This record gives sequence, C-alpha cells and structure tokens, in this order.
Amino acid sequence: MTGLTAAVTALQDTLVREHAQAPGLFREIARMEELLADTYRDRVPYELLQNSDDAGSTSVVVEDLGDGRFRWSNDGRSLDAADVEALCRSANSTKSRGGDSIGYRGIGFKSLAAIASRIEVRSAGVRFAFDRAAAAALLGEPGKDAVPLIRIPAEVCAEASADGVAFTVACRPDATASLTVIDPLSALFLRNVTRIRTSSATARQDILIGRDSSRVVLRLGADEAAFGLLRHGAATVAVPLDARALAMTGVRGRLACFLPLQDEVGLPVIVSGDILTDPSRTHAVTAHESTQRVLTDAARAIAERLRSPGDPAFERLWQLVLDGEDLRSVMVSATASAGKLLVTSLREEMTARRPSFAHSPLPLEPRDIAVVFPGGAPSALYEPRNQAAARALKAVLGLRSIDLAAALAEVNPAELTDTLRARLGEHLRELARTHGRKLTEAESRLVHEAAPQEETPAVPDLAEKLRVTKAPPRSEDSLASVLKRWRVAELAAKEYLNQLGWTLRDVSGQNVGYDLEGADPQGKPVRIEVKKVDRPDARFAMTNNEMSLMLTEPGGYLLAIVVGDGRQARLMLLDPSRDDLPKERVCRRWDWEFTDWSRFAERVPDA
Repeated sequence: MTGLTAAVTALQDTLVREHAQAPGLFREIARMEELLADTYRDRVPYELLQNSDDAGSTSVVVEDLGDGRFRWSNDGRSLDAADVEALCRSANSTKSRGGDSIGYRGIGFKSLAAIASRIEVRSAGVRFAFDRAAAAALLGEPGKDAVPLIRIPAEVCAEASADGVAFTVACRPDATASLTVIDPLSALFLRNVTRIRTSSATARQDILIGRDSSRVVLRLGADEAAFGLLRHGAATVAVPLDARALAMTGVRGRLACFLPLQDEVGLPVIVSGDILTDPSRTHAVTAHESTQRVLTDAARAIAERLRSPGDPAFERLWQLVLDGEDLRSVMVSATASAGKLLVTSLREEMTARRPSFAHSPLPLEPRDIAVVFPGGAPSALYEPRNQAAARALKAVLGLRSIDLAAALAEVNPAELTDTLRARLGEHLRELARTHGRKLTEAESRLVHEAAPQEETPAVPDLAEKLRVTKAPPRSEDSLASVLKRWRVAELAAKEYLNQLGWTLRDVSGQNVGYDLEGADPQGKPVRIEVKKVDRPDARFAMTNNEMSLMLTEPGGYLLAIVVGDGRQARLMLLDPSRDDLPKERVCRRWDWEFTDWSRFAERVPDA
C-alpha cells in the first residue's frame, strides 16, 4: 500500500468514526450540498479550471465519454494527503487568499455535487470514489439520501502512478450543465494553463493560450482574439485589440474575479482582480472595499493610458470608449453597479489630471490634429462619425473644449487641410451671425473661402413610392433653414416634405405611435415616425408600439430621419419593414435598435 493510499484509507476510517459520533451532522452536510449544487450548477467547469490552474497545470483535457460520463484531467501537481482531506471536508482548502492561487474557498471541487452522481479520483498512484451508495454502506445508513456525495472516500485502492489529477464524473439524470462547454474568456486571466482541450465522439476543440506580461492571445481553431493587459495596483484590465476579442468582451465589458462574472463594467474592457463575490461566484459585492479598490485601480490604469499619446494602448482605448456605451447612462444608474463605480472613478481620475489635448467642436483630419495638438491627440476623438460620442465623453470625462477660432491665431492657417479650413470658415460665419462676433482679418479670409458655391441639384434616386413630384425647394426653404425655424425635427420634416408634394399633418402629441400622417406625392396614405441622429452610422431605436404599427402597415409606415444639423443637415426616408434591414433587439427597454440603416434609406434631394 502506497503512502497516499494508506493516508486516504486512514481518512476514511476517521470520517466513519465521526459519523458514528454525530450522524445528524452528516445529514445536515448532505442538505447543504444540495443547496451548493443549486448555487454552482452553471459554474462547475470554471471551478475545476481554476483548481487546475492553481495546481500549476499547463494542459487541461475534458472528454465526453458518453452515457452521461465525463473525464476531467490535468498535468498539474498530484494530490497529497492534505489535498484529499480538503476535498472531503466542507469549505476546506489548502489554498490561501492573496497568494499565487485564484481560488481559496474550498468550493471548486465540491461544485461537482451540482451535476454528479459518482466521482472517481485518480492521482499519485491512488484511486478512490465519491459515491453515496458506497458511502452509505460504509456508514451503515439505510438510505443514501442521508449521506453527502463528497465526504467519504470509498473503494480506495492503489494503481499505477501518473502525473496530475483525473476525475471521472457520472452525471445525475437532472444535470443540465456540460463540462465540455467552456467560455474562452475563462482562460484570459489564468496563470499557468496554456491549452484547454474538449472532445467528444464527434468533435474536438482546443483553446490555446499565449501570454506574456502585456498581452494574451486566445486561439480557437482558425480564430484568434488578442488582448492587451494594463495593470495598476490590485487591478488587471484586458483591452480587446481586434474584432474577435471585442465580440467576446461586449460593448459593456465584463468584471472578473480571475474568472468571468456576470457584472458589466460599462466600458468595452474586462477588469479582473481579487474581489469579493456573492456565494454563487457570479456577481461582485460592490459594497465591499476589495471590489471598490479593484475598480478604482482599473480606472487609474485606463485614465493613465487615455492621457498618454505615446502609450501603445492610447489610440485603441479611445476608439473603444467612443464606440462603446453612452457613459452618461451608466453614471446616472440608480444602483451602485460595477459599471457606475468604474466610470465614476474614471471621471475623477481624468478631471484631477486633464490630458494636454482637448475636445474640438469640429472634426479634424489627422494632419490637422498634428498642427492643433503638437503633443499628440487621439484621432478617433475628432473623426466625423464620432462627434456625438465625443460630445458625450467631453461631459463625462470633463475634457476641455478648444476654441478653434482662438487657436487659429497660434497656428499658420496654411498648415490646415482644406477640409478643416472650410469647416472652420462655416463655424466662424455661424459665430458672427448668431453671437455678433467680430472676425479678424485671418478669420474673414477663412469665411470667404468657405462661401458656398452654386451646385447643380442632384437628381434623387428614390424608390417609386417615394418619388418626388415637385421641384426641390428654394434655398430659403432648404432643410437647414426649416430646421432653424422650427428647432423640432418633427415639424421641420413635415414642412420640408410638404414643400416636395407630400400632404402631412403633425400628430406627434397624440401618442399614436408615429409623428406625421397624410399622403405621399402619389396620394397614397402614409404614416411617418421622425427620428433625429447626428450621423448616418448612428443608431436609433423604435419602441415596441412603433414596431407593432410598422408590422401591421408594411409600406405605409415610413421613417423620416433627420441627419446632422445646420448646412450639413439631410433628410432620409426609410421603410423599416424591409426584411434585409439590419436591426437588433436591445434590453434597455426592449426597443428595436437599427444598426446599419443608411444603406437602405432613400435621401430626400437637397435644396
């Protein structure tokens, strides 16, 4: 008999004597085990993966053996007597919090009780089983229901020694979780595992993990997802570097206690650290100082990169933040969520030490950025498509706003691109007209250069049912002029379309699911919902009430979309009932959000 075999046999004898002294305790442990099973049912593979990593494993193999049986094996440290006793006793572990281990509660292996009816363990030349029927026989219990599954090591015997540990699990009939379904993100913050293989009779998948101090790459077959790593204090932040990594992260990001939780952080990044979670290990306890410390440190790591044009993560982080969730909605959340804590901390960091660059009211070309901000600035912040998001970030992060007209005095206008000169001239003209600004000689030249040239009106390529029957309106009745008069998109759209031969009236105050009703230029009845967006690639939403009307009135329910402001404003018409129109249902209020609509909309001709 090997040393470990003798130790496991002695532990079995000890536990049998403990049962004889307190049989009621074992029945209570059995009830607690069932509660634990309900709590951890969906996290079994992640708990075992955590244990494998803590054991120093580089490879984990999960095999579906058929007939409801799985084998989990790793090449890490073999079990010793203390490990086996920790498996058998409730909430007992040989690991401590804050060291090189991810887990510390002694729950990982015991989560198998959520899905298993029998577990065979092989390690270090010993084999034993956790089986209620076998344990009940050893304890002299008449029924196995009074016996916990993971308590008494039964069927102890010696066998040939092998590296690592292997568990063969026979699943309960009511088990729904599968050990072979593993979220690749669970490998992101592991310390040792470099390969996770799952296999069955029909398929095999490898998750390969490459890591160094600043980067982790997850490879799933031909797919690859790369993450940059930022560290500060107690926090590690994983920044998705490619489209695959971003799809795995999600627009609202994830929080992790080394393994992924179900909390979002408001930004498209993954934040990990040693935080306190609820008993199910699915949510962080946001009121606990450990969680708050990790989120604060994560905000410091992100803010430092957002302020540093020379940092490798600088441009990528700005693009992710601009493309992500509107952070204003995260900050006004009524609950102290992980996202609210992170974004609030990020705001505090950014306002305490502001970056050298500033928000611009006008889009800037890359050449213009180098002239206006010689110390460097994120190009994404000044892209035309990001103007609405940039304004929101300015408010949330407390960014300074540059006075481009004042900055003009400090640069040579000839160094600016023609595009910015035209935009700046129009901007200065508006300042002079609306605020009575007295223009300098240099500013006047820009305004003169930006004077509109006569253009031949474009011929509209509208669908037959949207075809215009009247000539385009005069310049004084252009969409820009109408918008200036009304300032309300619904009324502006009504007046502009009526000038083109439509017959529409405003019903927006009647809460009927659309804003305008009447007839198109061919006299066909039409109902129109008006939306206002800043750019053609901006998203907009429809309520369930609006969607229901659209589905009952296909072709007779249109969207009039006012795009932009001022001279650049455009009106586009869209049939939302098109089958090929991309849209997705989002869960903020279960609205329908349109994502790529501008390719399908018909532009109303300019004045």
